[in-house]
Amino acid sequence: MIIQSRNVYYEEKLQPKQIQIKNDMISAVYPYGRFKVDKDYGDLIIMPGLCDMHNHGYNGHEANDATAKWLKEWTDYLPSEGVTSTLASISSYPKKELLKALKNIGDFIDKKQSKGTHILGVYEEGPFICSGKERGAQSLAFQIIPSKKVIDEFNKACNGHLIYVMIAPEMLKGNYSVIDYCVSKGMKVALGHTGASFDICQEAIEHGAISFTHTYNGMRGLHHREPGVVGAAMYFDGCYAECICDGMHVHKAAANILAKAKGKDKFILITDSVNIKGFKPGVYTFNEKNRTTTVTDKGVAYITGTDTLAGSCHKLNQILDYAIHEAKIDPVTAMNAVTINPMCMLGINDRGLIREGYKADIAVFDDNFENKATYIDGKLFVKKA
Repeated sequence: MIIQSRNVYYEEKLQPKQIQIKNDMISAVYPYGRFKVDKDYGDLIIMPGLCDMHNHGYNGHEANDATAKWLKEWTDYLPSEGVTSTLASISSYPKKELLKALKNIGDFIDKKQSKGTHILGVYEEGPFICSGKERGAQSLAFQIIPSKKVIDEFNKACNGHLIYVMIAPEMLKGNYSVIDYCVSKGMKVALGHTGASFDICQEAIEHGAISFTHTYNGMRGLHHREPGVVGAAMYFDGCYAECICDGMHVHKAAANILAKAKGKDKFILITDSVNIKGFKPGVYTFNEKNRTTTVTDKGVAYITGTDTLAGSCHKLNQILDYAIHEAKIDPVTAMNAVTINPMCMLGINDRGLIREGYKADIAVFDDNFENKATYIDGKLFVKKA
C-alpha cells in the first residue's frame, strides 16, 4: 500500500512524499507522485502516530482501576486523537487495587487484546509522591516510599511492563539506590510531584533520572536564589521535560520558554488526561480517590472548592494545535514532542518517525490538527459503532 501527501512530516520538514507500507512497517519513502497510490491525502498533514506517554484514562475510568473491557474501550478511542502509542499511567491509589489493575494491564499487553492504540508499558506516576503541597491532587493517604522491593512488586504485578517511574527525590533522604536499581532494570526515572531543591534534583540525575513529570505542575518553582525543580528541568540538557500545554495547566508563554530551553529533542507534550476526560462540565465524586472533582466548561478539572488542578480532559492533538498556534512553539519542536521525543526518552527505536524500517503507525491531520485518519500497524483504524 502507498499513501501520499504534499505535507508529510519527514526529516523534520513538511514536504511532498509517498509512504510505502508493507505489513506493519514503513518499507520505503519516495518522492511525491512517483508511483500510483492507494490514497492521496492532498494537502493534509501526515505524521508519525502520536505518543501520549502520560495518560491516565478516559470516560470514567483510569489505569488505576483498569479492566480488560475498559482497556479495550480506551485503546479503541485513542486513535481518534491520532494517538497510536500510550503508557498506562497509574497514580496514588489503594495499593491492593493498583496491583489488581496492573495485572489486568500486563495481561492486556501480553495477550494483544486490542488492534487499537499500543500500550507500550506502565508509567508509575504515583504513589512515590512528596508529602508537601507539590503532591497536588494525589492523596497522601496512598503515598509509598519507593524501594527496590516495591518496584519489584509493581513490576511483577504488570508482568514486567513497568518502564517509567516517577519519584519525588527528597523522599529518598540522600540514598538514591532505588534510582540506580530502576536504571539497572532498564526503567526510565522521572522527577515529579516534588518540592526538592535544585541540588537534590542534580543528585538524582547523577544517579540516572532522565525526565521531569508535567513540568511546572506539582513541583518547586524557579527562584533566582534556589532554581528548584523547574530550574533543574530547564538547566540539565540531557533531561527531558513533559509539559501539559493547554493554556490552563501552563501559561502559553511559560510553555514556550520551556520548549526553547529543552530544544527540539528533549521537549515532550502530554495530556495527563484522567477519568473525567469525555465528561460534561459538572461536579463528580470519586470515593476511591478521596476527592470530589469539578469539571469546567474549558475542559479542565479542579478539586472541588479549591484551585488545585486534578487532571486534564484534553486530547493530544488539541494540545499539539495549541502549542503551535497559541503558544507559538516552533512546529518542529512541537511535532517532535508528540512523536519521536517520547520514544527516544523511553528507549524505543522502532516508531516515532516516517522512515524506512519503522512501524507504520501514522496519523493524518488538517491544518488545525483535527484527526482525519489513523493507521496502526499499517492498517487504517476504523472504530466500530
